[in-house]
Amino acid sequence: MNNTLFSQTGSNGLDLDFLINTQTSILGPNHAIHKATVLAEQPKRLRVACYCRVSTTLDSQEGSLENQTLHYTSYIRANPDWHFVGVYSDTKSGTKVEQRKGFKKMIRHALEGKIDMIICKSISRFARNVLDALNIVRKLKEKGVQVVFERENIKTGNMQSEFILTMLAATAQEESRSISENVTWSYEKRFQQGEPVFTRMLGYKKDKDNNWIVIDEEAKIVREAFEQCLQGRNPAQIAKSFIRKGYQKVNDRTDWSALAVRDILKNERYTGDVLCRKYYVQNHLGKRIANDGSKTQYLIYDHHEAIIEKEIYEKVQEKLMEKTKKKPSGKRKRYSFSGRSICGYCGGKLQRFICRGIVTWRCGTHTKSKNLCAMTGIREEMIVKAMIRGFMERYQSRDYQKKQDLATKLIEELQGVNSATDSAYNQIRLELERILYKENLVVLNPEVQDKDGQLKALNEKRTKIEEQMAAKEAWWILLEEDSEYRQRAIETLENLRAVKVSLKELKEHLNNNDFLRAWVVRVKALSPISFSLNWFDGEETLVEFNEGVEGR
Repeated sequence: MNNTLFSQTGSNGLDLDFLINTQTSILGPNHAIHKATVLAEQPKRLRVACYCRVSTTLDSQEGSLENQTLHYTSYIRANPDWHFVGVYSDTKSGTKVEQRKGFKKMIRHALEGKIDMIICKSISRFARNVLDALNIVRKLKEKGVQVVFERENIKTGNMQSEFILTMLAATAQEESRSISENVTWSYEKRFQQGEPVFTRMLGYKKDKDNNWIVIDEEAKIVREAFEQCLQGRNPAQIAKSFIRKGYQKVNDRTDWSALAVRDILKNERYTGDVLCRKYYVQNHLGKRIANDGSKTQYLIYDHHEAIIEKEIYEKVQEKLMEKTKKKPSGKRKRYSFSGRSICGYCGGKLQRFICRGIVTWRCGTHTKSKNLCAMTGIREEMIVKAMIRGFMERYQSRDYQKKQDLATKLIEELQGVNSATDSAYNQIRLELERILYKENLVVLNPEVQDKDGQLKALNEKRTKIEEQMAAKEAWWILLEEDSEYRQRAIETLENLRAVKVSLKELKEHLNNNDFLRAWVVRVKALSPISFSLNWFDGEETLVEFNEGVEGR
């Protein structure tokens, strides 16, 4: 199967392979000879995809996304000259491309030659950043891919000049800026009138008249946090005591952290006052940043019932200032194993620490409290050695007849990951379309017996397929995010192929964490010396070392 949703579709958008196979079972095997003739007569059609985006995950927006998906699916499949590739969608802001995984995947598929045309409702749905919109359209145009913006009636493949697109993209960006300013203005007016924005926090809730009401059981936890701080305990120690006592946070979880406790201790709302605009968005393309005085702040006194006396609150702030060390600001560095190494006990993510020059990875849940997870620290060198051993075991058993086959085979494997993922996705989508087609036949055919029973059975099958797709979606996203590791590994292997490297010689390059990450998607630490490796093809390898002997 190719990388589109159907290998062949008829003028009504239905799968010819599926229909012909269905007819063969009814009419007999002799009629199957018509299949090759029918397929040969089909002219080459444009491979068409559509892109849909909504700004939030609210139910109303989710409904809008579903309606868009259904509309464009029917619209594309109804055109006999088009071949339906699929629907790509996001529920993120359109101002930054890197935040939209569906969009990035669609562009990658287009640049790989899997899409000929993209349909989008409007330029503002495509991108609200002028530079992003123009750069992406230019790249697509160079590959022969045109973008159709329905609202503006623009087809980039037919444009003689980029002037119109530039102006409209600029208009979309200006629209985004205007909306952002209107929202900011409305909040400003509310603050001026003494109406702060309520966010659910421990100790308070809102009644039907929008009054902030104290929740007594939660207020006790807040008071205890302040009392322990005055007694000399830091936020981390307070968090561990809350975990031991089983106190619940607002989300009903008990995994307290130092940050969660610090947020309580620094929140002036527990005194009955409200400081508005602690943070602000720099511009409609920027991110949320702390307000250092650049924007006007509003302090509303005695807005609601206090849980903590102001004198106690001020003493706690002094305590926190004494223990707080100013850390240099900067972008948080990510490592090869960040987000991909998990604890085998509790499923929590492992975090990187350096102590006396030794790099270890520790379970974030265990760091909060040993009562939550018993996993101890794991040396990074053990993780790397487990990945190297797993890699060698995986490939030393494979029969490569020539020495130069190794690098070539590895390159082919890495290059085939995206195609295999797309094929698996398309296969499930095809199964889903077949079920939908059968449902339509039952609904539209008045002679069908036991229509309700058949529809119920088909609906159950469709639900299982949709659940199967949802379960695999998370894995596909991980593979998509790892594309950069695979590409860098391919470049390394291209150089090694020229010198005809063997598996033993390749082992020298396996100490590079980024290189290994091209194959290993996830590492689960079962213990400090036992690991489960998940490979890009879904296979799993268990690697164990003898305690105190191997791997040290």
